[in-house]
Amino acid sequence: MFRFTSGRYAKPARDATQNMENATVTYVNGRLQLSFQRAMDTGDDNDWKFSDTDCYYFMFPVGGGPHTNTDFSQHEFTPVISAQKMCVRGEYFKRF
Repeated sequence: MFRFTSGRYAKPARDATQNMENATVTYVNGRLQLSFQRAMDTGDDNDWKFSDTDCYYFMFPVGGGPHTNTDFSQHEFTPVISAQKMCVRGEYFKRF
């Protein structure tokens, strides 16, 4: 996974420890979709820790861009940021 936490929009740095499980990539009707699972607390200091009390703004990339099987570039458009903080609790998202 990559982290999108820099002060300005740029290609994110690769996370040295990959904590994704059951990752799948599909390309349907011109859209690339990545689905995965990960622990709410991976034990990795570089990952966001999800809990029943911590909520975050999420970034949703749009516009695509060049990619390979092992890397991708910055998206053509700045990602959309959720209007509200979202809480990850178990198997679902709850928005506040």
